[in-house]
Amino acid sequence: MAKVISIDCGGTNLRVAVVDENLNIICAKRGPTVQNDGYKLYEKMKSLILEVSATAKLTSIPSIGLSICGTVSHNAVGRCGNLGLPNGFDFESLFHKDFPDSKIKIANDGNCSALVEALYGVNKGLRDSAFVTISSGIGLGIVHNGEMIDSPMEGGRVIIEYQNNFYEAEYILSGNGIVRLCHMNGLEITGGSQFFDLIRGHDPKALKIYDIWLKELGMWFANIQLLFNCQQYALSGGVMKSQEIFLKDLERVSNAAIASWHLNPIVLKNAHFDQDVGIAAAGCLALHELDK
Repeated sequence: MAKVISIDCGGTNLRVAVVDENLNIICAKRGPTVQNDGYKLYEKMKSLILEVSATAKLTSIPSIGLSICGTVSHNAVGRCGNLGLPNGFDFESLFHKDFPDSKIKIANDGNCSALVEALYGVNKGLRDSAFVTISSGIGLGIVHNGEMIDSPMEGGRVIIEYQNNFYEAEYILSGNGIVRLCHMNGLEITGGSQFFDLIRGHDPKALKIYDIWLKELGMWFANIQLLFNCQQYALSGGVMKSQEIFLKDLERVSNAAIASWHLNPIVLKNAHFDQDVGIAAAGCLALHELDK
């Protein structure tokens, strides 16, 4: 049974694991993400790889997958603002130097989350699907014709217009963005969960802002659908804790926006992978490379 190395590199935590071909975690190690120094971050990754490899008694490492919170195109890491890295830091060459017999695949965390949901999760069996996380930001990954689109596009960076100003979509539509959207409309809250509690309590001002958020996020999904015509979206993130309030409304508004087009309906489902999505996604990357 194949065993590969999976690396989940987020803005706060770094996790490295050995996973098998069914994405079972054989062993894993966690540490804080190193900020503002790509070489030190890589050395931390390397150290954890050696630790988990020894624990799992691996005699070889056939493949390494890295899921990272930044823009990635063809294994080249670009903007990683949450990590404080310079554009274009070359992780791939460092991996090849230290692990010359391993296949290396690096992808944006949203992209490889889309792949793992398509191959193992709620989107399994679908040809065209997507993964969306709505939390502190908005992440997006697309699978088209069964293959992950290795695009540097980050869904939360799509530009939208609101009140005659232009914003990155996540600036007003993510969990943190809801706080900003409320502030713009005269409602002071401390977090997205408080906002949805106000909706549950039928607060008049919160309900008006909810309609704005719903319309803008619905248009975001509609534009993604116009581009990729996905059969289904796997959703995750902190905002999904309040899905009983908005999920059906969001489907309705999104589909109304594409009603004049002959497209697949927008279907929103809970992602299968939750807290271990980063490890599962990076492991899926590594395993997928072995099939090529």
